[in-house]
Amino acid sequence: MAFTQATAPGGLRNNEILSADNALPERHIVIATLRNAAPRLGLSPSVISTLDAMLSCLAPKRNHHTVFASNATLTFRLNGVSDRTVRRHAAVLQEAGLLVRHDSPNRKRFTKHSRQDGMALRFGFDLSPLFARLQEIAALAAEVLHEQEQIDYLRAKIRAAANALLIDNPDDEMAQNTLRLLRRKLALNDCQEILAKLADVPVQAETADEQQPVITTNMTDNDGQIVRHHHKSNKELIDKESTPITITELLTACPEANKFALHRIETAHDVIGHARTLAPMIGITNESYEAAHRRLGPLRAAATVWAILQFHSKIRKVGAYFRAITTGDKSAAFSPEALVRRLANAQLQLA
Repeated sequence: MAFTQATAPGGLRNNEILSADNALPERHIVIATLRNAAPRLGLSPSVISTLDAMLSCLAPKRNHHTVFASNATLTFRLNGVSDRTVRRHAAVLQEAGLLVRHDSPNRKRFTKHSRQDGMALRFGFDLSPLFARLQEIAALAAEVLHEQEQIDYLRAKIRAAANALLIDNPDDEMAQNTLRLLRRKLALNDCQEILAKLADVPVQAETADEQQPVITTNMTDNDGQIVRHHHKSNKELIDKESTPITITELLTACPEANKFALHRIETAHDVIGHARTLAPMIGITNESYEAAHRRLGPLRAAATVWAILQFHSKIRKVGAYFRAITTGDKSAAFSPEALVRRLANAQLQLA
């Protein structure tokens, strides 16, 4: 029987993200990114659920990405799906380039170490390709979110045009057929083609006002001292605005964002590039980020994304919240520097 032996140094530690001494991206962030990128990767929700179960079997701190769990363990974590389903999903993930199988002769999953050679044999599901492609997957997720935003806008425009035709003629056959088409799931090209047929119907549209977004957040009182952005005095605002954020402060304040970094963050360019990867993962659109970039500057906008990721689970709609504090009605009193330093103080108190 042909099989592959995976070898890796045992007990070695380095500066890469894959180390027991370095934090790894949290599982829920990885899965959320995959769900957004699923249309580009050809993954169904059930396949992503199987991958989520595999990720749940990995230790938070480790020097490998190999899953040793048996099919029985995976089926239990998937609420009793069949072994055949697990094998089929593993094949799909391997075909998608997110998983590599290292099978032992008896198809069991285990690891064997050699203290003398400092090597290890690992047989199981190796998820290293998934972690190596996280930035690529995040970019695909951003594309999907952007396309879906365009589709939603065009669908609303098509519906408005069809309703305008029905107002003039309630029996208009084209308008009725158009509304029937909107009951289906339409691709971007489909929406563009339908809208082209309604080009003669005027639809009123205005320039988006980034200064008046609606914010809906759900903050707890216990975290108020961390996430509230008002200032007690004008002096505090001036002090915070006058002192730029340092990389050290940002890394101390926002460990969650740093966990998701695939490379060591050392420069402002690293911070900004990483923020552009994180933004679509937590629901911040490219338009909102660009508006914040223009108003706050590249580093301050990026620092805001880093900071929001630190407590994004407490925000009901991250995209609306980000717009409100960066370009909306809360932006006048908002200081990224003050927020980052407040988070940094909170982290130091927890240490």
